[in-house]
Amino acid sequence: MKSKIVKEKEPETGLGRTNYIILIIAALLIIAGYLLMSGDASTLTAYNPDIFSRLRICVAPLLCVLGYLLNVLGILKISKKNIFKRT
Repeated sequence: MKSKIVKEKEPETGLGRTNYIILIIAALLIIAGYLLMSGDASTLTAYNPDIFSRLRICVAPLLCVLGYLLNVLGILKISKKNIFKRT
């Protein structure tokens, strides 16, 4: 008798490898944006002019917004292997 070896299929996810790479990059951008926004604050006894720096006010929020937009792109991007499987 011949025995047949049946290979188990990996469970398929709705997202491809490129989707996960985009999501990881987006998460890193969001984390970097929030880290750039954090820092020392002004108190009643000491004024810290660094709270109004261009890095905290302009660059860090733009990094966060870019990360959120990449998050949406990473979810909505259709991978090549899933194009033909749509029913």
